[in-house]
Amino acid sequence: MPKSSGDLRYRGTAPRVALEARAPAAHNRWKTVCFVFLWLLVFTVPWGDMIQLPYDIQFSRILTIPVALAWLLSIWHENSFRPPLTVHIAMLAFILWAAMNVFWTADPERSARRILSYSQLFLDAWLVYQFARTGIQYRKLLQAVVLGGYVAFAGLLYGYMYGHVSGDGRFSAPGFDANDLAATLALIVPLAWYLAMTGKKYVWLNRLYVPCAIAGALLTASRSGLAVAGVTALFPLLAMGKLSRRKKIGIFFLAAVTAGGVFEFGNEMSFNSRLSTFADQLSRRDLNGRVDIWEHGWTEFLDNPLVGVGAGAFSSSVGGRGAELVAHNTYLEILVEHGAIGLLAFLAVVFGLFRGLKAARHLEWRMWATVLAAWLVTSSVLSWENREMTWLLWGLCTAERLQAAHSARKERVRYARAA
Repeated sequence: MPKSSGDLRYRGTAPRVALEARAPAAHNRWKTVCFVFLWLLVFTVPWGDMIQLPYDIQFSRILTIPVALAWLLSIWHENSFRPPLTVHIAMLAFILWAAMNVFWTADPERSARRILSYSQLFLDAWLVYQFARTGIQYRKLLQAVVLGGYVAFAGLLYGYMYGHVSGDGRFSAPGFDANDLAATLALIVPLAWYLAMTGKKYVWLNRLYVPCAIAGALLTASRSGLAVAGVTALFPLLAMGKLSRRKKIGIFFLAAVTAGGVFEFGNEMSFNSRLSTFADQLSRRDLNGRVDIWEHGWTEFLDNPLVGVGAGAFSSSVGGRGAELVAHNTYLEILVEHGAIGLLAFLAVVFGLFRGLKAARHLEWRMWATVLAAWLVTSSVLSWENREMTWLLWGLCTAERLQAAHSARKERVRYARAA
């Protein structure tokens, strides 16, 4: 019997139906590949200083390239583009103003490198915002930061075990400045505690990070790092009331073990000796030379109050301590390099991040408020406007705003169905 036209139509459409059935699976695989690249990037940021490539390029910065390419291909495949938030516009305004500095910079080579660095760091924050599309993905990125913090802490233990110390007896991980390492470890504490409180996987791993970060701050003998740790420790303390008695007992046990470790190895740490000299340095207005740097930096700012001396040109302009001089204060360094206009653009980013927290859920609001407050302390004593950890935290904070908006939509839908 000859086949009917209906049979011919069926035969003709069968491959197309099969192709349409396979298309979602292919798209899901592509999304998975993109997210894996981003997860690896986020994981390497906390310990990126430990692997230095030629021209002082951090290993984690190389990973931005495949993640950015994956994002561009995802737009081409799925048109999955998220429009920028106001805080992203402020970030771009800061970078564009830094790029304008090239016309009057005191150090053209350093300015060009700094502008490229700012662009790459913004891309990191932007990619986190683009790819953290679900609550599960958001939590996986937070977990990647915590695991990266453990790698940095392992590097610190390596330096301690093999006696790799700086001139004043301070321990650090390979490639890390002791102050930067202590601040990095401390800033991850609220993220680890949030995951421990709200998740069922890796609970004790996340809880154990808190005493590890405190021990790390002590091993580095970083006074600024311990100050940051003091701020971030507020989040676990404030959240203790929501835990059961059994969990509280376990946490106090961890605290006792940490205190015992500090007592046992306290003689080998240089923190006590550095703390004892703090009052003397205050009286002499020295602070390891920081006061002298700040005075020279302020003088340089007064000479160029609006436009600054150019991105990355702080060392060349202030001088007196070699080519790697930093301000040890993010806001002063921005004032000198980018002038008052640049500082206003930078502060607009910080204000936008805090303002965006009003839509966050209660626990998430407390977590990110603590992180941003601790970052403000960090940026007051360290030059962190060009640190990957800064822009990563900014990207995760903007991703939290999306999670809060998604939860609000679900609540409205649930309320509408109930009505």
